[in-house]
Amino acid sequence: MNTSPMTNQDFEKTVSSSEFASEDNSISGSSKDQGLDAAPENYPKTSVAVIDGNILFRDCLVHCLAVADPGLTLASYRDVEHWHRTAPNVPVGIVLLCATGLEPTRVAVRRNAAFVLRAAPAAQVIVVSDMEEALEIVEALEQGARGYISMSANLDVAVAAIRLVRAGGIFVPACSLAAFRSAAASVSDPGARDEQDQHLFTDRQLDVIRLLRQGEANKRIAYSLNVGECTVKVHVRNIMQKIKARNRTEIAFLTKGLFPQLELN
Repeated sequence: MNTSPMTNQDFEKTVSSSEFASEDNSISGSSKDQGLDAAPENYPKTSVAVIDGNILFRDCLVHCLAVADPGLTLASYRDVEHWHRTAPNVPVGIVLLCATGLEPTRVAVRRNAAFVLRAAPAAQVIVVSDMEEALEIVEALEQGARGYISMSANLDVAVAAIRLVRAGGIFVPACSLAAFRSAAASVSDPGARDEQDQHLFTDRQLDVIRLLRQGEANKRIAYSLNVGECTVKVHVRNIMQKIKARNRTEIAFLTKGLFPQLELN
């Protein structure tokens, strides 16, 4: 067995089949030794900017996309301001706005997408997030995004989504289509929406909502349900996430159809 240390020359040979860069450096995909068809020499490259504050995820995504699609020229940035400052002369193509968690996803959808499209109206924005709720996806499209890639998808799906958007299409996760139909049905039939909401919550969450709508504080709710106050806080947070409420007042308003008897008191 050869146990001699790897030299710089050996290392260069090892990585020569796959280029890699981060931050301001752009790279082009390479299909050598990857089983992919090589792109024609005159194949037009598509500029893709990957924007994410998570350095490891950002660099891994750039590397994987470069290997998977030779038609992409990729660059990565830590935020939209960094992209705007350092890429004024880069041809505008596709911008991937990556976010993990509800609040970062909302920032990506409501603020960052608008920022990118104001700075580069021709850009094709795709949101990449671990949030798969239909409302988040719909809002992203309403804000001008051309696609929404779930982080639960594999690399092949991500590449296919980028290619579809590059060709002028719009990509949404297949798993969200049923939720879209359900949301559309709830708009046309408010009674159906109340019935769906009833099944959205656990029995304990419904108890918490009922007491919350009666104006009870967390401590009183915990006493009434014989649970810890921390447990009540967890239930309230989960309820807020399910119905996209920002505070207790919005919970009471958005769930008023679940307890019609309370409206009579």
